[in-house]
Amino acid sequence: MPNAGRRRAGGGAVVGNCTCEGLIQRERRRRAAAAAAAAATAAASSSSSSVIAYSTMPVMAENVLDVSSVYHSTAVLSSEGTSCGCFASRSEPTAVLRDVSARVFGGEVLAVLGSKGSGKRALLDVIAGRTARGETRGRITLNGSLLTPELFQRHGAYVSHRCHLLPSLTVRQTLTYATWLANLGSRDARVRQTLADLALSQVANRPVSDLTKAEYRRLMLGVQFAKDPLLLLLDEPTWDTDPLNTYLIVSMLWSYATRRGSIVLLTMETPRSDVLPFVARVTLLCLGAVVYSGPTRSMLDYFTYVGFPCPELENPLMYYLCLSTVDRRSRDRFLESNQQISVLVDKFKDEGGIFLKEAPASTLANSQTKETQMQTPTSSLAPTPIGMSHKSLQNRGIKPGCFSTLFALYVRGLAATFACNKSGLSHFGSRIFLLPFILALLSVLYSHSKKQQSMVFLQTSGLVFNVLTLFYFAGIAVTALLFPGFRARYYQEKREGLYGGAMFITSYTMLTLPLSFLSTIMSVGILVHIIDLDALLWIKASAILWASFVATEQVTVAVLMLVKRPMSAAIAVLYVMLVTLVVASGSLRSIRNLPDWLGVVSTALPGRYASLGLNQLAMQMSSFKNLNYNDSITCPGIQELCRYPDGDTFLKERFMRETDRTEPLAVNSNLIITLAFSVGLVILNSVLYLLPLPATVKAKFRE
Repeated sequence: MPNAGRRRAGGGAVVGNCTCEGLIQRERRRRAAAAAAAAATAAASSSSSSVIAYSTMPVMAENVLDVSSVYHSTAVLSSEGTSCGCFASRSEPTAVLRDVSARVFGGEVLAVLGSKGSGKRALLDVIAGRTARGETRGRITLNGSLLTPELFQRHGAYVSHRCHLLPSLTVRQTLTYATWLANLGSRDARVRQTLADLALSQVANRPVSDLTKAEYRRLMLGVQFAKDPLLLLLDEPTWDTDPLNTYLIVSMLWSYATRRGSIVLLTMETPRSDVLPFVARVTLLCLGAVVYSGPTRSMLDYFTYVGFPCPELENPLMYYLCLSTVDRRSRDRFLESNQQISVLVDKFKDEGGIFLKEAPASTLANSQTKETQMQTPTSSLAPTPIGMSHKSLQNRGIKPGCFSTLFALYVRGLAATFACNKSGLSHFGSRIFLLPFILALLSVLYSHSKKQQSMVFLQTSGLVFNVLTLFYFAGIAVTALLFPGFRARYYQEKREGLYGGAMFITSYTMLTLPLSFLSTIMSVGILVHIIDLDALLWIKASAILWASFVATEQVTVAVLMLVKRPMSAAIAVLYVMLVTLVVASGSLRSIRNLPDWLGVVSTALPGRYASLGLNQLAMQMSSFKNLNYNDSITCPGIQELCRYPDGDTFLKERFMRETDRTEPLAVNSNLIITLAFSVGLVILNSVLYLLPLPATVKAKFRE
């Protein structure tokens, strides 16, 4: 291993023509100047009415996140064993994190560096309590209190490198509803401050769908900034951004941490040299083990001490990241680099404790000015007794409420639906005008029908079947197009502890019911000139069709809970609903001619009652009595041709079995049963979304 210390970080950015010691001195001066400028800006802003009071809080060094000896293992598929068809290979536990320790104080930014598979995201997931599978050991505390998932949901925030926001909302609306869902006060002031902090004021009224990639990523940060988290975790916040926006994002995170005294942890795979002044601490990971964890200002000294000095003109972050990465270009290089990393890991375990526990520079400076300060610099960070909450955790954190959260979800859905932009108009048009449009096309085919026994009964029955089919299709299509956006936002906000599945389904149903009813009323109005319906019959027909639409919508929502791809879910639901309609509608095949077992099954299908009710509304009229067979044959006449003296006779033949002793259900009964099916499906969905999902299903909707 003689040349290991001379390994260069291939692709690393050039820092400048200076030695590593000179680099550190320069960066210290830059950091001090930046801190002074930020303090001056905050002091000047405190007198302005546009900045709220919490933006000028000093750095709180008593805030500290302590990660101590964390191990995490999860099951991965083994290459051995059988893997045939739907049966996967057996899984084996694999260590993802191995004795990981880190410490970061309030007002600091900790960068977790490592190549792919090093355990960066796993570390964030363990801290946030988001490890659905696997075994975790170790201790993680926030201000001395054990960091449980509940505590993190209240005082922490997690920003993944992909985030789904509602595209039709504006930037300002997105931030406003984020604070509303968290039930935080001073919402307008928080939103104004967040827009200013993230340089989004110029695009505050622009729809999310029209944002650039960099603006969208800053808005992702703003959704969490507005909640004022004490602990902020970010998974690759500079992923897929250009160098200028990378610098801008990291500087904004540093500014937020220093002003609010918050703790910021971010992962990076390719750190640039220009972000070095903003990173107070670094944790280098390789295959789940710690190569170095401590202050950035001490990183060069430590690696120089252990025999790996930073070459000139190199980016220290990138150089030491490459130093702690396994070289897989050849077998010899793999073995050499693996051995070198093992030595570095063991070396840090033996001699790196002093760097790990080193307090912030500001804390050390203050301690030297106090004559009575005889203990260690971190003695003021005594753990809080179990069951007690640290004082800095008492006045911060989200406070989600039941009714306020439900109302916020409902209002946000309305804003997304009625937004005056391309996304909003497509949303509104799909919900309101899709059904009337396709019903108008259908009405053209039946506009010239004659009331004669040879055609009117079958035509009316066919019209009912086609109308039900189109309502089923529209319910599936609208849900498959619009629900996935709300679903993606729900799964992310549920992990943040803002609300649960029952509240989500309730708010979504409250949003869709009035809109679908309005669309149904308009659609049935188009058929009035084909089927003579008075006002009462119009309302009854609309209620039956509306219930059918809602039932299909709820079935699609239930399937989309398990199936990620909307097209796959839509095809599956459409196939099932069409099969049930063919079996139970009595249009393509009469109920009388069904096999006994299929006739029993049809009694449990909503399509049977919806079809019978609509046929009754259309045919139980005086205009359907004593109709001629055609233009040349009058009735009563030939008995084989004049089979239906009225609509009731046709309905009994289609919907009654020979063994039935009772009359078909009345219109009102069919209406009530159809409505009961839709209400039952709404309740069922509320229960389904309360049930815990298997980890394999959850993984579909996550990174």
